[in-house]
Amino acid sequence: MTLVVDASAIAELLLGTQRGRRVAQAVSQEDLVAPQHLTVEVVSVLRGWYLGGHITDQEARQALQEFTLLGVRELPGVDLLDAVWDLRNNVSVYDAMYVALARELECRLLSLDARLIKAVPGTVIAP
Repeated sequence: MTLVVDASAIAELLLGTQRGRRVAQAVSQEDLVAPQHLTVEVVSVLRGWYLGGHITDQEARQALQEFTLLGVRELPGVDLLDAVWDLRNNVSVYDAMYVALARELECRLLSLDARLIKAVPGTVIAP
């Protein structure tokens, strides 16, 4: 089954955190997809954790290598712009792209972002 995943879920998965282990279980049999900006967001999350002293340079680099092996299919979002704009009052544009993609593909979005889960119930799920 297809499952859209966001950067919050992927970053925790890559670092093997407790929440990341729950993500790993949830995605183990899924065809993972995401908007094209997933890569940039994952790198940004890892950078923030590194700068905050939560992970080492080596851990960040290892996570980046593992990210390339996950096989998440990143899809362009140009066809989703109207749907993204429709969500402008509820979530950020970045998050709206994940939500719009999940709705377009008629699947769920797996996220660890509590605000996003609360803002779009039914589409966004937690592991």
